[in-house]
Amino acid sequence: MRHKTILLLLSLIILFQFACKVDTGLEPTQSGIAGVIHFKNEWPETTDQVVVVAATKFPPTSLDEIIMSEPLATFVDSTSYVIWTNPETFQAVGVVWKEKDQPWDVTNIIGIYFPTDDHFTPGSVTIPDRKSFVDTIDIEADLDHARPYVASAITGTLRANGEWPPDAESVLVIASKSVLPTSLLDIIFSAPIEAGFDSTTYTLSLQPGTYRLIGALLTETGKSIGVESIKGLYKKNPGDFFPGSVAIPTDTTVVSGIDITLDF
Repeated sequence: MRHKTILLLLSLIILFQFACKVDTGLEPTQSGIAGVIHFKNEWPETTDQVVVVAATKFPPTSLDEIIMSEPLATFVDSTSYVIWTNPETFQAVGVVWKEKDQPWDVTNIIGIYFPTDDHFTPGSVTIPDRKSFVDTIDIEADLDHARPYVASAITGTLRANGEWPPDAESVLVIASKSVLPTSLLDIIFSAPIEAGFDSTTYTLSLQPGTYRLIGALLTETGKSIGVESIKGLYKKNPGDFFPGSVAIPTDTTVVSGIDITLDF
């Protein structure tokens, strides 16, 4: 009897040790991204929530390409954040602002992770394995870039001239109050428009103000966006050297006829 008891105990010990080595796939995620968000300028009174968003592609074209943090503390000077995620490479990490009684809009970006002085190229973040935690992704978020809902917008027609590049993916209409923006945060992006059209219409919601640069940017599979991605600019007359400016005097003004030709 004693011999059988010893064998049973040994068998249980071996089974327990084996079970401890088996990957059940149910372990909590131990990898992710973290950092501190530093806010500048005044908080809009209509602020509802702010989150950090990591995108596997920039700019993202669908919700499948982003992962979000929990809502951050608001009306503070700074706050920490954590995004738990499986191993992945994220092309950009940014801070998105949401207004009360309005849906989430991932283009309402108030801060982007820029590891260098190049504020046109978001910093990518790689989580190599399930044990890696990158906790130095600090971001400055400028609340002056928060865009409350307005009914003002520009509308127009996009026309394609020439053959579309084989890797063409989507077109984004862009607008900036400066002819020479100093950062991606100075540029407002439309929702993506699927590439391949001969002509199509667009609408871009814009805050009141004067916009001195309006154009069309092409995204291509596997390529980062840059100055060379701009394929067309709005000009009041075809032969004009400088881009045409557009004034939006009120938050209900809709300016139509802002047509752009994409040249390939």
